Amino acid sequence: MSAVTTTRERVRALLRIAPLRGKLYRDAHYLAATVKVDPVKMQPWLPPGIRLAEPARADLFCAWFPECTYGSVYHEAGLFVHIKTLRGTGIHCPWMILDDDVPLILGRELLGYPKKLGEIDWSIEGDRIESHARRRGAPLLDLVGTLGEEIADAPPFLGRPHRNVSGLIGAALPRVLAFTPGEHPISTRRVDLDLKVQGSDRDPLHLMGLGDLVDARLHRVDLTAGSPPIPVRPLSPLFPALHLTPRVL
Repeated sequence: MSAVTTTRERVRALLRIAPLRGKLYRDAHYLAATVKVDPVKMQPWLPPGIRLAEPARADLFCAWFPECTYGSVYHEAGLFVHIKTLRGTGIHCPWMILDDDVPLILGRELLGYPKKLGEIDWSIEGDRIESHARRRGAPLLDLVGTLGEEIADAPPFLGRPHRNVSGLIGAALPRVLAFTPGEHPISTRRVDLDLKVQGSDRDPLHLMGLGDLVDARLHRVDLTAGSPPIPVRPLSPLFPALHLTPRVL
């Protein structure tokens, strides 16, 4: 087999996983809870130069991905903090867990999501929906609710400007990445939700100033690549060094 043939086959395989056009995920489900945020407690968890939007809000979520281009069926839980960007309100992700190693590696390496392995339960039976996230034996998120009415013209959930941090400790400087995933709504429903947030030494959600529930929704969406990640600013190596918890540990 020639080197040219091998390269072509690898390119084809790459394009099957990450097509330039077409859907990466089909019918992704995000059970999302928007909560109030204490700016004083949250700001230390954000990269230098990134500021909270006003009013200070964040989205806690659990998600289920039944179909994607690389064959994984998995669950995810995370925190999206609402931040200021030149394109309006965006999101920064300081914490995320999931239960499959392939999207963990892809998400960390390509998009700067601080993904770690955890355990997430997910169930929809009729109008009842619930999800529970835990890691290393510590309960972290409990979302239990009842699905309500459809929301017309709902704002995007994942398809917002992102500012994530790529890079760990090492010679290469960490960077703030800017990108916006492509989100194509299927349906969005309100949720009458009971939310419980806990934390641990390794996953300190309880220290981030997360407050009262504002709104809850179930977003069902297809996802495309959107705008690619672009490094917009280097960071001091101190940021990942001082934020190993909750980004790594």
